[in-house]
Amino acid sequence: MRRNRIIYYILCIAAIVLASLYGGPITYSILFGLLLITPVSFAYLLTVYAFFKLYQVVQSKHISVYEPVPYYFILQNEYLLNFCHIRTDMYTTFSYIEKMPVNKEYELLPYESARYDTRLICRYRGDYKVGIKDITITDYLRLFKITYHVPEPLGVVVAPRIIKLTSLRIENDPARNSFMENPRLSQDFDAAVRDYVPGDPVKGIHQKLSARAGKLKSRLTYGEEKQGIAIFLDTDRISIDEYKFIPVENKCLEIVLALANYFAAFSITTTMKYYRSGASDGSSPEKGKQIRLEELKCRGLDEMERFLGETSTVQFRDNGDSWQAARMISKDPVFRNCLVAFLVVTGTCAQLNETLNELSMSGVHCVIYYVGYEPDTSEILQLQNQTVIPVHPEDDLQKVM
Repeated sequence: MRRNRIIYYILCIAAIVLASLYGGPITYSILFGLLLITPVSFAYLLTVYAFFKLYQVVQSKHISVYEPVPYYFILQNEYLLNFCHIRTDMYTTFSYIEKMPVNKEYELLPYESARYDTRLICRYRGDYKVGIKDITITDYLRLFKITYHVPEPLGVVVAPRIIKLTSLRIENDPARNSFMENPRLSQDFDAAVRDYVPGDPVKGIHQKLSARAGKLKSRLTYGEEKQGIAIFLDTDRISIDEYKFIPVENKCLEIVLALANYFAAFSITTTMKYYRSGASDGSSPEKGKQIRLEELKCRGLDEMERFLGETSTVQFRDNGDSWQAARMISKDPVFRNCLVAFLVVTGTCAQLNETLNELSMSGVHCVIYYVGYEPDTSEILQLQNQTVIPVHPEDDLQKVM
């Protein structure tokens, strides 16, 4: 386009010079013809802008991360004029279109339409726009162009995915330790149940699997002193820029779901806690603001679907209350009496280090997943019975965790 425009300007200048020096009807006709190209091109662009239509449809507005869903769009010419040089621009930061041709230009005859069927894939959890963002219209001679911004872009609500882990890269893995210490469990490392052994509690019998297998099956149990897994999710938003906070929040939820799913396979109860701000007097949340911990539980694989749905609705807020929540979990009995405490954080503070110290003195092993683009783990208190793992938003959790 730039080359065509330069050539056009050179021709205009040459025609003006020739008309000034020699005159004559032919020279002036060429000059006027060249000068008319500009208004004619703008008139064409405005006509296309007014009579061009876009239709795009995604099969479902509620999808999961990396779940392909059918998607199509239709470009429609609703005028008597031929439309050419029409190019689409997609939202590509959080989603992409399968097999979408790059920089393809469409040409539509009068009342003709072009349809493209494909699939849409979203990379991150969240609520954001997908599909066609805007359309660029260029005139016949490629001198000028205008951009048509889609007034009502497609919006989707994307749920996080569940990463299936075969093991954890930590020394104090309660699932692995229980398996190694109890020879009864050696029949099937990945099973959530085993064959019934005389002396097993009756309430621990898995009724559905027993009926299906034709023999009694017992759920796995893991001791009395410390029970279950505790997870703290830091829901403090790191930025107001969605291009920064959406990948980070997506990775935080993926970590929570991966842990819950991993321990659910061993029937180890996972309790996830996150904080929510509320007004103490029922008025403005900024006045008299107080923090309360919300709780979500997952006791087995049969509860993972419900746990996924509840976790997907967790909201992150830019309120700077993570330090208050960090102080609260150090006194929470769920964290003080758990097998292992997992903390998924997006920042550090003095209260977090105080909490880690108190949990360590209580004999609780802590695993801290620090999620960020450049997580500085040196700011986290280094203790003997804790593990600090930095996680980038684009890391593969099967390798990191």
